[in-house]
Amino acid sequence: MFNPGDIVKVLIPNVANTGYDYRLTASADLGTFVRVHVMNRPYIGVVYGIGDSNLPPNKIRDTVDVFPEHLSVSDLQWIQKMSTWTLMTPGAVLRLIVNVPDAFSPPRMEQLYIYNNDTNIRMTDARQAVADAFASNDNDAMGVSDIQNIAHVSAAVVRGMISRGVLTPSVTRAHESDFSEYVYHDMCNVHLNTEQAAAAHELGTAIDRGGFSAYLLDGITGSGKTQVYFDAAWRAYSRGASVLLMMPEIALTAQFMSRYEQRFGARPVVWHSNLTAARRREIWRGVLRGQIRMVVGTRSALFLPWQNLGLIVVDEEHDTSYKQDDMGNYHARDMAVLRAKIAGFPIVLASATPSAETLQNVADGKYRQLRLTSRFGGASLPTIETIDMRQNRPEQYTLATDNDDTPPHTGSLSPMLCDAMRETLSAGHQIMLFINRRGFAPIVQCKKCGWVAQCPDCSVGMTYHKRIGKLLCHMCGRTAPVPEKCPSCGDAVSYRGAGLEKIEEEVAIKFPSARTALVSSDTIVSRQALERLVHKMENGEIDIVIGTQILAKGHHFPNLTLVGVVDADMGLFGTDFRAAEHTFQQLFQVAGRAGRGDAPGRVLMQTYQPDHPVLQAICNGDRDSFMAADMAARRAAKMPPYGQLTALVIEAQKEPILKKFCDALAAAAPSAPGVRIMGPIAAQVYQVRNWYRMRFLVAGDARAMLQPLVAHWLAKVTPPANVRVKIDVNPQNFM
Repeated sequence: MFNPGDIVKVLIPNVANTGYDYRLTASADLGTFVRVHVMNRPYIGVVYGIGDSNLPPNKIRDTVDVFPEHLSVSDLQWIQKMSTWTLMTPGAVLRLIVNVPDAFSPPRMEQLYIYNNDTNIRMTDARQAVADAFASNDNDAMGVSDIQNIAHVSAAVVRGMISRGVLTPSVTRAHESDFSEYVYHDMCNVHLNTEQAAAAHELGTAIDRGGFSAYLLDGITGSGKTQVYFDAAWRAYSRGASVLLMMPEIALTAQFMSRYEQRFGARPVVWHSNLTAARRREIWRGVLRGQIRMVVGTRSALFLPWQNLGLIVVDEEHDTSYKQDDMGNYHARDMAVLRAKIAGFPIVLASATPSAETLQNVADGKYRQLRLTSRFGGASLPTIETIDMRQNRPEQYTLATDNDDTPPHTGSLSPMLCDAMRETLSAGHQIMLFINRRGFAPIVQCKKCGWVAQCPDCSVGMTYHKRIGKLLCHMCGRTAPVPEKCPSCGDAVSYRGAGLEKIEEEVAIKFPSARTALVSSDTIVSRQALERLVHKMENGEIDIVIGTQILAKGHHFPNLTLVGVVDADMGLFGTDFRAAEHTFQQLFQVAGRAGRGDAPGRVLMQTYQPDHPVLQAICNGDRDSFMAADMAARRAAKMPPYGQLTALVIEAQKEPILKKFCDALAAAAPSAPGVRIMGPIAAQVYQVRNWYRMRFLVAGDARAMLQPLVAHWLAKVTPPANVRVKIDVNPQNFM
C-alpha cells in the first residue's frame, strides 16, 4: 500500500515508456489506475512500483486522479514477462490493455442515430456497410464518427443517409449499463457423447483443482469441441471466476452465437474490432469492475482488464490470425498461455489441426492432450480424393459475349470435378469450391513485350478484379484502371491465372441454373455479410459457394456434401518452412466442411502433385504421421519448435538511408555460441506503401534466449527518425 505523498513509478500506455515518477495524491496499491500528465498530455497509467528516478522533489509532478480500480499483481508480472519475451516496452504492452481512451471519463453526450429499415433507398455497397455496422452493434444508436469508423465509409455517405431519413436522430442519452442481461445459466440441453464427457470431466477436475494446467482439445472437424469447452466455461463461471473464449474473427458467426445462447440462456458479450467507442467503453469498464465475467472475443480480448480470470479457451489455436503484426508483434495464443501460467489457472487450446508448437508441448509433457475422434451426432467423415490434373485437363469454354474470333477460355475445373458437381446438384445437395486467390486474374501482362501491371507503391503485381472493373493491389489497397492496351508497346494485354471470380464465370457457363455465391474479403466485408451468406446456405438458397480461406473454418452446413479444391498445389512450395503445415491445416479444415449432416461427404482436390505427402496425408486422414515427418525435418534444420527465430524488419522511405542503417546494424552484430545472424537482405516484398524493407534473421537452438542478445545489439545503433525497426519473435510471416 502506498500513501498520499509517496513517490511511485507510473507506467503509461506509450511505446517509448518504461515508467515515470509521480507523487501520489491518494492511497494506492500496485496496479492502481491513475491519471497523469506527460508533456501536458493526459494519460491513464498504473502504479508500477516504487519511484526510482532520484529527481529532486520539486521536479516530480502529482497524479491528477487516483481511481479505485486496479490491475492485479499477476497482471503486472504478465506485462513485464510479455515485454521481455516480445521486446516490446512495458508501456507498449500496457497500451494493449488501456486501449479505451475515455474509460475513466463520464459517458459523452452526442447526437446519436438509429438505422431506419423501412425506407426504399437503393442499397449501394457503402450503404449496406452502414447497415451492417448497426447490425454488428445490436442496432444500438451510434454517432457519426462511429458509423464512419466501423462501416469504413465517408462522411458524405453518412450525411446522405441522414438527409434521406435512413439514419434518424435518436433521443438516446448516455448511460452506464448494468449488464444484468448477461447473467448465465447452464440450460442442460446438451448431452455429451462418451468422448466429450470424458474430456469435459478432465477439464472440470482441473478447474476445481485450481492452479495452472494446459490442455489441447484435439478433435476432428465436427466432433463437438465447442460443447466440451462450453462445459468447462460453465464450470469456471459457476465457481465465480471470469472466462475468456478467444477465437479468430471469422469464427464469430451467428451459428456460434446461437449455440452459446442455447447453452447459457443469454447472448454473449462479444469483443471485436467493430464495436462503437461507447460499447468498447462499457465492456472494458464492465470487465474491470467484475460485472462481466464471460466474454467471447478476438485476440484483443486477452488484454481486457480481467478480474479473477479463471479459464481461457483458445479456439482454432493454430489459426495465423492470432499473430499480431501491428501495434507490436506477439502471438495471442502464446501470451494467453503465459497469462494463465503467471495467474495460475487452466487454459484450453482447441483445434482439429494443432500447430507444431502445441503438438511439441504435448510431446514434452507440458500440455495434456484430450482427443475427440468421432463426429458428433453420428455423422461420418468425408471421403477425400485427388484429381491428377496431368490426366484430367480442364475443358475450355466460351462466353455469350465472345465473337467468332475470340479464342476459347482456359478452364480450371476438371471433367471429373464437373461430373461430381452435376451428381451433387441432381441429388439436391450443396457444393463448395475452394480457391485461395481473390479477384479474377492475379497477373495482367502483355504477351508481346512482357509488361506486367505492378503497384507503384508496393513491389507486387496488381490483381484484376472483374466485379469492380479495376486493378487492385492486395498489399496496400491501391486501385488503378484496367489498361485497354499495353502501356509499353500498345499491344493487347492478357489475364493470366485464375481467381475466384474467374471460377464463378466458368461455373456460370457450365452450370447455368445453379445459384452461386462468392465469399472472400472483397465480398464479405463484415460479420453481418457472412451471416447473410450462412443464412442463405442453411435455407438452401445457394447451390454452389465459391470462396477463399474464409470458408475454411467455423461453419456447419448440413446439406453441403461436395468440396472441390480448385488448386491444391497453391501453398505446397512456399519458401516459409511452415508452408506444408499451413497448407495441410487449411485443406484439412476445408475438407471438414463436407458431410456434416446425414448425407455422406466427398472432397476432391485438383493437383499436379497427387503424390505429395501433404495431399496423401489428407486423403488418408493421417495427420499424425504427416506432422511427425514435418517436425522431423524441422528438428534436423533446427527450426521452431526445435529452434528459436527472431526477425528484424528495417523500413525507410529512402533506400540510401535504409542501406546505411542496415550496414551499421550489420557491423554491430554480436556473435554468440549457437546463434546465427543472417542478413541484411531485401524483404520478399521489398516495398510496401512506399516504404522500403530489409530483413535480418537471428536463429538459435531451442534453449537459446535470443531476446537479450537482440536487445543489446539494437541498443548499440540508434535508428534515425525516418527509419522503423520492427522486432518479430518467432515470426509467422517472412514477407
